[in-house]
Amino acid sequence: MSLLILFIYACITAVVVHALLNLCTRHANRLPPGPTPWPIVGNLPHLGQSPHRSLAALATKYGPLIHLRLGFIDVVVAASASVAAQFLKAHDANFASRPPNSGAKHIAYNYNDMVFEPYGPRWRMLRKLCLVHLFSNKALNDFRHIRQEEVAILTRALAGAGQSTVQLDKLLNLCISNALSRVMLGKRVFGDGSGGEDPKADEFKDMAAEVQVLAGEFNIGDFIPALDWLDLQGVTKKMKNLHTRLDSFLNTILEEHKTGSNNSRASGHNHFLSMLISLKDDADGNEPKLSDIEIKALLLNLFAFDWELANGLEPENLNMEEAYGLALRRAEPLMVHPRPRLSPHVYTSG
Repeated sequence: MSLLILFIYACITAVVVHALLNLCTRHANRLPPGPTPWPIVGNLPHLGQSPHRSLAALATKYGPLIHLRLGFIDVVVAASASVAAQFLKAHDANFASRPPNSGAKHIAYNYNDMVFEPYGPRWRMLRKLCLVHLFSNKALNDFRHIRQEEVAILTRALAGAGQSTVQLDKLLNLCISNALSRVMLGKRVFGDGSGGEDPKADEFKDMAAEVQVLAGEFNIGDFIPALDWLDLQGVTKKMKNLHTRLDSFLNTILEEHKTGSNNSRASGHNHFLSMLISLKDDADGNEPKLSDIEIKALLLNLFAFDWELANGLEPENLNMEEAYGLALRRAEPLMVHPRPRLSPHVYTSG
């Protein structure tokens, strides 16, 4: 027991000394102005319960360019449009790479996806694939029939609702989700609740929702790296378990498409995954070769969004307009009440 206590004291001392050294060298690095950080936790307490409002208040006091130390991580905040333009336009290549975090490491295939891949040839290759094969005019025209079919399904659902209340945002999200899944995987992933959907698709829907929950989880190890190995909140363990399930699901889909067992390949329209597989072995010598891990990571980027959150929380209860990166409860869900344009007897006669 005495050795354990000695070890704990040594760790605490090392952390405190490191924090004090960081404070002493704060102004030597020509950092922007900002509030004085606390030992160990830095400026995390300054963010409070509403970080967007706290940052606005700090910008009023310190100006449009602020330095914060979140734990042991230095952060520079651009609090005005003109300053943000310097980061996003004038010097965007210098700030294109994202900082490391546990979600990108344990879920997004150790930074091999398009979101967290460091800026360079591989990132440009992934971006080019999306621009050419998903967002170009030709790609939009090729997949037009999918959008039309999904909108027709949405229209029939609204027409069949009669005068009952309909959650329009949920139906719209369902329409967009299935259109995207058909473009990427060649099949509808989210069912309409009729009970005929694929159980594997339901499993992926649940995992996609869990990705969103864990992506927004605060992990103390991201800000105090010395505590990362302890996984005090159990977030890393959850991420690893989720990654194992996601990887197994994506491996199954990848193998199905490689062996041609997916019926969607027999149709006249190729989807994004079949295109990625066909390009895997056809990369020219001037570009990096696409790997299975990057294919799975890219699919995860483009498709890991949610329409149903954990613990019964629905998207209509979220307000995404209040703050960047924060999800707040909405007082009233968005509803639509269909009303017939003609007299009711017109629809029942004949």
